[in-house]
Amino acid sequence: MKLVINYDLINEIKNASEPYGTMKIVRTYKKYWIGFGIPIGIIGSIPSALDKSFLPVSLSMISFNIVISLLYDYIMYNEVGDFHKKEAKERLLKLVSLLRENNINTDYDLLLKSDMYYKKYNIRLNEDKLVEVLESKYILIPTYNYNMKVTDTSILQEHVVGSSEYVLSLGSPEKKLKLVMEGV
Repeated sequence: MKLVINYDLINEIKNASEPYGTMKIVRTYKKYWIGFGIPIGIIGSIPSALDKSFLPVSLSMISFNIVISLLYDYIMYNEVGDFHKKEAKERLLKLVSLLRENNINTDYDLLLKSDMYYKKYNIRLNEDKLVEVLESKYILIPTYNYNMKVTDTSILQEHVVGSSEYVLSLGSPEKKLKLVMEGV
């Protein structure tokens, strides 16, 4: 089983289950701020670098981008309610049907109880011989077994940092054996 999605499963579970607040906003917009807001702030303040006022102008432009996105979010919240929760619920409901198609019997309420229990990062070379960081998250998803009892299934979520592709597959972390008398 390999499912490709375009969101972080743990973040979507948090968005669907937590009340509207600052952490939900930061979680939603951090990619925008890192990928767009901060670079635009830095590029936009390059002319001011000539007269040695680079840092204050850069910080003010970055702050402006952050404030605009926060205002947008607040206005949208007042208009339609917690739209982060609605979007997350739609995505998770689609994921439940994809998981069921791959013989992982779960439902929306059980998916909300999922928990990440291990995370690791690996550095590797891609096909173009460029360095990339692979983030691997191991998530326990409550599922129904053949007797309709709830058991846990370990799912591996792999993500190349900076991309929008997340790959879900069955997996659990490797257990490494250690020698007991190694240091003696």
